Amino acid sequence: MLPWQQRPPELANLFNPAFCALVLHHAIAGFEEKAGRGMDFGLTFLVLPLVLHRATREALPKSTTAKFHAWIQDHEEMRVGLVKRMTTMVPVARESLLFAMQHEVLALSGDGLLLALPIKLTDLTPPSPSDTLECLKRATFLGRWFGISGNAGAILAAWGVQLA
Repeated sequence: MLPWQQRPPELANLFNPAFCALVLHHAIAGFEEKAGRGMDFGLTFLVLPLVLHRATREALPKSTTAKFHAWIQDHEEMRVGLVKRMTTMVPVARESLLFAMQHEVLALSGDGLLLALPIKLTDLTPPSPSDTLECLKRATFLGRWFGISGNAGAILAAWGVQLA
């Protein structure tokens, strides 16, 4: 990652570690709600490229009643460019995860799963409607959807991502 003073303002604003940490927090909290456990570390690298990319975010189903693997098969176009976006976003995701852990928003469980901790800020509600609010809602949805869709390896494989 470039130092803050060298980042273009648009990228610094969109990929702000505090905002991205909040997006990850919403996804992990949604995952915990449905799965009853923390989120696998590898899945967090899918969240930002899916939620921050407007076309993908808007194409995601509106309800977790949509069967994950069937939806992916019916929407194969959603995988186009995802691996490249993920690769580009890895430094952003890492920076955001570190920020979240340093500020006690996320934690690692004893078995290496990510847990969403209670947020201590008083007002986190962005104005409605807004892209910010939509990103947070879609992150929560994505976490819930992943939480009922099988193991991390199967979810990543469905999106066309292979673990090295």
